[in-house]
Amino acid sequence: MGETAEPAVAPVAPVARLARRGARRWRLGLVWLAMLVALGAALGYDAFASHRPQSLDQQVAAIANQVRCPSCEDETAAMSGTQTAAAVRATIRQRLLAGQRQAQIEAYLESRYGPGILLRPPAGGLSGLVWVLPVAAAVAALAGLAVAFRRWRPTTAAPLNDEERALLDQARRG
Repeated sequence: MGETAEPAVAPVAPVARLARRGARRWRLGLVWLAMLVALGAALGYDAFASHRPQSLDQQVAAIANQVRCPSCEDETAAMSGTQTAAAVRATIRQRLLAGQRQAQIEAYLESRYGPGILLRPPAGGLSGLVWVLPVAAAVAALAGLAVAFRRWRPTTAAPLNDEERALLDQARRG
């Protein structure tokens, strides 16, 4: 039986190998840049959108969505149709018209109905961990990724031999 000849594979020129490695790094850099631009755009839009002037009805709805209905379970004052929820919304409207800020209105409602009226946990004390732990976890995850990427990166490039150096010099010249 005859032997089958394997197709000859031309060795990849060292210059082409270096060019491919450089192109791969550029593509990876462009992907990271695109992700950073998208993240910056999203954060910028959110910051801009949250500072737009709102109508009185929008302000009432925003605060009522942060307040629990006093007579309902698992409903906000904005969603509930009970008389107590309507009274809470009317109180919010009156206090906004009087010039009070959201924090003042929430403090009044908390003093009248108790600390369970607010859906957002307080930012201080032991419950402040609810706000701090996700941020700390995200920072730790990013640090872990940075360490992993640093370990995965090759430490040094293989030195060029004389033939590869001559090809590289020739490519640079012409």
